[in-house]
Amino acid sequence: MEYDISDGVDKEMTLFSDVVSIPIADIGPLSPKQFLGDVDLGSTLSGLFKVDDEGYFVVEKEETIYSNPVLLLHMGAADPTQPLDVGIDDFTGYPGVAAEGPAWLGFMPALQEFSLYVVNPLTEGMAVSGKLTLLSASEVFNKVPISAASDHFELFSEAFNGPSIIDVCSTENMVLHLPASFLEKDPLGGWSSIAMGYRYKAQLAFGKDLPMQIPIPVNDLDLPLGQFRVKDVLLSTDVVSEIPVTLVLESVDVMVKEDDGEGNVKTVVCDDVSVTPGLSIASGCSGAPVVSPLAIRIKAQEGTIPDIAGLQLNLSVKAPTGEGDKRLNMNQTIRFNKLRVTVSGGITVQGL
Repeated sequence: MEYDISDGVDKEMTLFSDVVSIPIADIGPLSPKQFLGDVDLGSTLSGLFKVDDEGYFVVEKEETIYSNPVLLLHMGAADPTQPLDVGIDDFTGYPGVAAEGPAWLGFMPALQEFSLYVVNPLTEGMAVSGKLTLLSASEVFNKVPISAASDHFELFSEAFNGPSIIDVCSTENMVLHLPASFLEKDPLGGWSSIAMGYRYKAQLAFGKDLPMQIPIPVNDLDLPLGQFRVKDVLLSTDVVSEIPVTLVLESVDVMVKEDDGEGNVKTVVCDDVSVTPGLSIASGCSGAPVVSPLAIRIKAQEGTIPDIAGLQLNLSVKAPTGEGDKRLNMNQTIRFNKLRVTVSGGITVQGL
């Protein structure tokens, strides 16, 4: 009855002497657009590319080769009641200039699409002759019929895979073969225009490693490891990626809460722990995600690991290699599934 139980009695106990695994959370899905925003590239690139209807990051360019109102063509005809051949000056354009803008940031075309089109507003068909040169290859047109009331009739279209940019296109000896009395066949009474132009679209991929790391914050973990007095824990997760780049975990910042002495609590990087990064995160593609196991070991340099408030995963982006679809799409995602903490050798707690 006279013994002070609070003095000289060891009230600590070790639980789970083998291994205990604590589930934490899932992270994601995160998209490439969020990644670019996290490294302040989003605003820079917004003026260079956009997202098309399918979600792909693209650059586009459209240029008019020729345009003339029907009324002016009619006024220049020697005999407006007869068919008219109208010559178009030779033209040289540079569609690939649109794709060179993001190139200095490491982006390259993964799929390029080019089309040469004709606008025929007339209620009767017309024809086109001439020659198009693109990527050292030529296409010759010999009175190719253009349907009546065509907004953008495709005279030529082609898709090109690979990083070589379509840097130049040219037309030679182009001729419009207009029907007889074509003014009468213009629904706008001569105010419509007959035109020719091209459209260029490039879907983008990473062509080289991104020069800066991408931070992925894991906030609000609130892992109360400090009260368990553990010196070594393993954070593990399954990373599911559809993004066509390899991500390498370069470093991990362990975040803890700190009181500044005036009642203000802030989150800071803990310098009293060391972190060993895990494996690379393999690349995937849209509709075909790849699962990579990732393990991060956290060790206390002195004493035990404190309560962890969050993590920041610092990832480097490596350009894709080998075969497969490398196009970047805002609908592609990366997820960190079943993030968990594993403690070996038990955890120590205070007894009652």
